[in-house]
Amino acid sequence: MQANHALSNLSDRTLRRLTIGVSAALVIGLLAVGAFYWFDRHPSSGPSLNDRAVAAAEEAVRTSPNDIGVRNHLAAAYVSAGRFEDGIAQFTQVLAAAPSDRAALLGRGLAYLAQGTHDPAKLDGAKLDLATADFQKLVDAAKDSEFAKTDPQLEQAYYELGVIALKQSRSADAVTNLTAALAINGGDADALYSFGVALIQTGDATKGVAALRRAVQFVPTGWCEPYHGLQDGYTALKDSVGSQWAVGMTAMCDGNFDAAATALQGLTAGPMKIDALLGLALVAQQRGDNTGAAGFYRQVLAIDPKNTSASIGLGQLGVTGSPAPQGTN
Repeated sequence: MQANHALSNLSDRTLRRLTIGVSAALVIGLLAVGAFYWFDRHPSSGPSLNDRAVAAAEEAVRTSPNDIGVRNHLAAAYVSAGRFEDGIAQFTQVLAAAPSDRAALLGRGLAYLAQGTHDPAKLDGAKLDLATADFQKLVDAAKDSEFAKTDPQLEQAYYELGVIALKQSRSADAVTNLTAALAINGGDADALYSFGVALIQTGDATKGVAALRRAVQFVPTGWCEPYHGLQDGYTALKDSVGSQWAVGMTAMCDGNFDAAATALQGLTAGPMKIDALLGLALVAQQRGDNTGAAGFYRQVLAIDPKNTSASIGLGQLGVTGSPAPQGTN
């Protein structure tokens, strides 16, 4: 199944979420976290921002070795720099002194998860079990708290438990945990994607497709796994039109614009014509054809004047004007 293949290739997105999650939990410098990927791709001749953050955190620990907050900052700096063992060691010291420290539980769990999924072809089950234990301890402590319904750390712990369950082929457990995560943050595109995959694997392709479609509404380009998942979902539903749309959108996401345009153009007169036109608009945008993209968005608005995706698309293009008549571009 393509969805299983997609789940095994989430390392970049997992690392991105890991870095953001640790920083959110520990309130370390957002600038350092945001710049991690820039420096990774544009190395300078001097120390990286991560190296400077680690050096500063190490100095702070030397100054205040018994300060749990300071040690958590050092652990987070290590994890953000990819030094997972060092980060785990620091989080473990914090948890020895404060066993219920939420930031340390989340941070160490994320570090274990990164280690456990380092080689997508050979998952480290022991590391995933360690991550599960940390996330579950956080969940058990926070799920009945006064602010549980809006707790971002709790939401992430549920999400990570769902991801681990999927990787361990426990789809029903994944659905349970991801349902809890989405109850806190229904706009979490990563959770929606994993939820959709889990639902399809448990045999509920209708709800799975709905979740995956919500995920791509939030992130329509640059993230291809949900479109692969939609191919699986529509195939399970024996929906040939939906399958063709998903194939076209996957081609768009992969940069195969001619194949995408061919697949989507054939759907512009059928039941998924709005979806096809929106897809063609994205194809045109990525080709640099803003005029063509605007034309497709206007076709959508001619059919559905309140279509949010088309309105936002035109706004991104800086284009105004009345919708074109149906069937034109």
